[in-house]
Amino acid sequence: MVIPRRAALASALAATLPFCTSDAAAQAANTQPIRAVCGSSPGSITDLIARIVQPGLAQRLGQPVVVDNRPGAGGNLAAEFLARAAPDGQTIMVISGGITTLNPYLYKDLPFDPVRDIKLVSRITAGGFLLAVPSAIGVEDVDGLIAHLKRKGDAANYGSPGIGFAMHVGAELFLNAIGARATHVPYRGSAAAINALVAGEVDFLFDSRGPLLPHLQSGKVRVIANGGSLPDIVYPSLPRLSDRWPDVVVQSWTAIAAPAALPVPLVRRLDDATRATLEDSEVIARLRSVGNGPAYLGPDEFVTFYAEERERAARGVRIAGVQPQ
Repeated sequence: MVIPRRAALASALAATLPFCTSDAAAQAANTQPIRAVCGSSPGSITDLIARIVQPGLAQRLGQPVVVDNRPGAGGNLAAEFLARAAPDGQTIMVISGGITTLNPYLYKDLPFDPVRDIKLVSRITAGGFLLAVPSAIGVEDVDGLIAHLKRKGDAANYGSPGIGFAMHVGAELFLNAIGARATHVPYRGSAAAINALVAGEVDFLFDSRGPLLPHLQSGKVRVIANGGSLPDIVYPSLPRLSDRWPDVVVQSWTAIAAPAALPVPLVRRLDDATRATLEDSEVIARLRSVGNGPAYLGPDEFVTFYAEERERAARGVRIAGVQPQ
């Protein structure tokens, strides 16, 4: 049978078209749900952030987005799942910063390399931990706390939710910067540490605004500084420690992450969807309602930010003397 020349050309073009189609175009035509892994339980702050951005991502990517909670091992189970996923854009993660900055120094046998195996695409939120003191000690600002700690000497101490947490490591960076000493008292979670602060068992701690809020409202606790690199959304005039000591940044952040080998067109597509979602007024309001304003950074800016965070974490862990378990 003789095939007409025009039909032969059309057949050849159809055969080669899939190879000429960009990854982004192929992804755009996909209707399969995207799995958005989360390394913490439902109701956690990272889970709440994931569910706030979920509808916007789904709308802009043209695919359903399903949050998949995989808590355990400090977020390592979810990060390992992401690292081993196919780099086809079907699996992403709403990741918290500590998984990629602190966990490498806290776990001996980390089942993934955060630099080699994970691509941080877009930062979603960033917020500083607040430096808090018991109102009863009469300290009203950072200089007052420095004087208080130096006056107490070896009797000074501070609390945290546990060994190796960002609040622990950040407190050691702060003490190193101001040239003071204080004994670390680890508690089992923020609630216990803050209760100890209220009771005057510790002289200071770093923690999130949410757990501190009832005690701020009662007047039993005072916040005197913002540990983050951005202004606090509730206390924008609160002094930032990094303005005096650039190496002292005590903050948490979340980001959209993907397998490291995700092709550039799909990285850009995912980043575009995230940026547009974070510009939506309803998303901004919902993020603020859970204590986190949007703090977008794109893939290129993220490289510098992440390098600084890794270096700061390594230094803080070294000063704190934390040993991997």
